[in-house]
Amino acid sequence: MSRVRPSAFVVIGGGAAGLAAATRLAEARQRVILLEAAPQLGGRARSFVDRATSDAIDNGQHALMGCYDEFLALLGRIGRRDALYEVELDIPFFDPVRGTARLRCPSLPAPLHFAGGLLRYRHLSATERLSALLAGQRLVWRFGSRSRGRLDTTVASALAALGQGANARAVLWDPLTWATLNADPERASARLLAAVVERALLGSREASRFLLPAVPLSELYAEPAAKYVEERGGVVRRRAAADVLEVERDRVVAVRAGGERFEATAVIAAVPPWALRRLAPAAVSLPAKLDEATPIVSVTLWLDRPVGGAPFLGLVGSETQWVFQVQRLHGEGDDAPARLACVRSGADAWLDESTDAIAQRALADVSRALPIAAEARLLRALVVKEVRATLAPDPALQLLRPGARSGLANLFVAGDWTDTGLPATLEGAAASGHRAASLALGGTAT
Repeated sequence: MSRVRPSAFVVIGGGAAGLAAATRLAEARQRVILLEAAPQLGGRARSFVDRATSDAIDNGQHALMGCYDEFLALLGRIGRRDALYEVELDIPFFDPVRGTARLRCPSLPAPLHFAGGLLRYRHLSATERLSALLAGQRLVWRFGSRSRGRLDTTVASALAALGQGANARAVLWDPLTWATLNADPERASARLLAAVVERALLGSREASRFLLPAVPLSELYAEPAAKYVEERGGVVRRRAAADVLEVERDRVVAVRAGGERFEATAVIAAVPPWALRRLAPAAVSLPAKLDEATPIVSVTLWLDRPVGGAPFLGLVGSETQWVFQVQRLHGEGDDAPARLACVRSGADAWLDESTDAIAQRALADVSRALPIAAEARLLRALVVKEVRATLAPDPALQLLRPGARSGLANLFVAGDWTDTGLPATLEGAAASGHRAASLALGGTAT
């Protein structure tokens, strides 16, 4: 068995959490070895080449916000902060009966900008607008970062207690919950939704900005992060599944992967809970409930013409929840034929459907919202089912999310499923990776 020397900080897992940790360690001039079991980096946020079209396709369309401080710090570190399509909070929502209304924030100081946008949102009545604004504030007071204790309930229960009716749920709260928590409001944690409202909507104007990748995800951050590590003397190994952690007393002394032995100063395990149990059964105690996940289904539709409309669109009362015009986000111009990324979060109902049936449902939803799409010819459809897209956001499960420390002195845990206080997003993943790296470096993060 070959040996890699000298001793290094070993990061297991090349998703967003592992890449955040590895680049933070490399930035601190530490020697890093990153081990990824898959052929590609990025984990559940990556891109791949569609063989039929040669287009790079994300395995799921991601939307960021200006409050994603940790993920934006990662992009800044690797020189990719400018590879984003940025807009003020301005979301068109299409309703099959009432048409399109925009949730558009005016140029006012925070949090008046969001109040101004909500008070002009035509899918809500005047009474519902004021009620929704007060409900958002009270949601944060009861469940946000400054609330006392660990009070939690489902989003649906919290909204009912705050006087939010069926229409407010349908055109505002439910789309927000699906988009950020990836689950039905009847199941999702009110504390997690409060974290989103507090940071993204009631924070600064910059925090509420929409940031959409202007390049495929692997090009946005995964491959640039690997290059950043390698240029600073680190090693990035793909197809290198960690097999064994060698432990002496209370420390990991080496990691074995793919027939090689990597001596370790410290180890960051940025892998799912089931993989961590296999690697370090004596060092971590993870309840089986942490394996519960919710799916996202993405449908890419190639049409023979541009379809007009906004670069991204929320759909109310449809199975498809969001539509993104990827060709426009990637700078191909308004006249380029449409390549649409259609997203359904918490998509359990679609997992057993055929890909053809899913594609036709997505196309029908899009055609109602964008009439030109109904006249266009469908050139190709590609369906991606990400079955374990995110940790289930159930209230009871949030109390089980672990911190970054393990039972071993130099083994640290990262991942969007750990206790970040945030939903399982790219921001939570990056935050966990940075936290684990700080601990590994001997910092004071908790």
